[in-house]
Amino acid sequence: MPQLLPTSGVNAGTVLRSAFTPSNQQLRSIFIDFIWRLLWAIFSLGILLFAGAGVFAQMSSLEWQGPDLDASNPIIVLAALQAFWKSYGAVLLAGFGLLLLVLAVLWIVLEALFRGGWRGLWIYMGTGAARTALLFGTAGIFAMLSIRDDSGGTSVIGIVVVLGTWFIVGLLETLVRRNAVDLLATSLLPLSAVMGCLRLAEGILAFLLLGSAAVVLARSTEIALAGLFAGFVVLIWMFIHSYMVAVRYSAIDIMRRNVVGS
Repeated sequence: MPQLLPTSGVNAGTVLRSAFTPSNQQLRSIFIDFIWRLLWAIFSLGILLFAGAGVFAQMSSLEWQGPDLDASNPIIVLAALQAFWKSYGAVLLAGFGLLLLVLAVLWIVLEALFRGGWRGLWIYMGTGAARTALLFGTAGIFAMLSIRDDSGGTSVIGIVVVLGTWFIVGLLETLVRRNAVDLLATSLLPLSAVMGCLRLAEGILAFLLLGSAAVVLARSTEIALAGLFAGFVVLIWMFIHSYMVAVRYSAIDIMRRNVVGS
């Protein structure tokens, strides 16, 4: 059984130093976490390619009634696209929503199987579904409101609210999964400080890594090389995020042992 730390010494700095100390359990968790994320990426890519092939096949089978678009000016092409969207826009939106739902369900199921195992399957699936519904629901509401707001104020408020929801939901999700909800009553301030530091580190790393990949994809003329670089960066981010999740769980376990258990 791990040795309990003195209650007075259990502060944010102590917890973070202990949580970042490498252990065999952390290495195992990182490896398992990376595997299921890689599986999700492979399955998602296959689903997207299959859905895209189906859309292009359906579009190629349609017979265009009108002038030859290859020789037309951009105004006629734009009118044709508007007519196409008016006829098939609802179907495309429904298909896109269904595709996002399938990818989200696949993520939740794989996460529950690999992180929770059979014993914690339903807890991980329930918390994962609640997290996804709250985050996507909040983001969707503010996205619709932002469309009607030309000032941009709604977008700023939406970003702040979504980030706050992301932090609170992530905190509650981690506590429920680690059976440490009592920390909200016994050690709220150190808990908030630890989770705030870890979440801030995740956000900064995600912005640097994924932002660099997005910039390369947007500005590079070599599509193949840019795509290869972006894929490599995403793999690095997957590994780093798996490590940050393991550290987050370790921090909660340390606090639960030394605060709740004392």
